[in-house]
Amino acid sequence: MPLVLEILRHGEAEPAVSGGDAARPLSPAGRRAVAALAAALAIEGWGPKRIFSSPILRARQTAQIVRDATPRAPAIEPLDELLPERDPSDVLAALGAHQANTGHVLLVTHQPLAGRLAALLTGDAPAFRPGTLVRIECAAGPGPGRGRLILSIEPGPVD
Repeated sequence: MPLVLEILRHGEAEPAVSGGDAARPLSPAGRRAVAALAAALAIEGWGPKRIFSSPILRARQTAQIVRDATPRAPAIEPLDELLPERDPSDVLAALGAHQANTGHVLLVTHQPLAGRLAALLTGDAPAFRPGTLVRIECAAGPGPGRGRLILSIEPGPVD
């Protein structure tokens, strides 16, 4: 079975204050943009079999908004390999270790990892503004150069 891998960069976040970068929550505009994306996905009957998220707050909040809009969505699984500075090959290894290298999988992460992972799989690095979702099909399973970009959704204006 092929892998349909979706990479979602977290929504727009508040500026860093006390607690540092990892404690930055989504901004109100970021929440609205992610909710609009989630609603559009729900209308098309979207539903991943697995959802993995970076443990950083803004990524967890993004994953939760998307999950809440998806009937029968699976639980969100934290994955340290989705931290911003991790190597994209670590993500592929983690998917294999979690037996998540087939089916429909959502990864909620950050830049620069989102772009580097897409580039590793497809040879092209799409723009990843906050709230952007990229869908990559890996017909022969995940691996360098084995993916094909089939959809990119950038957030629209919400204010």
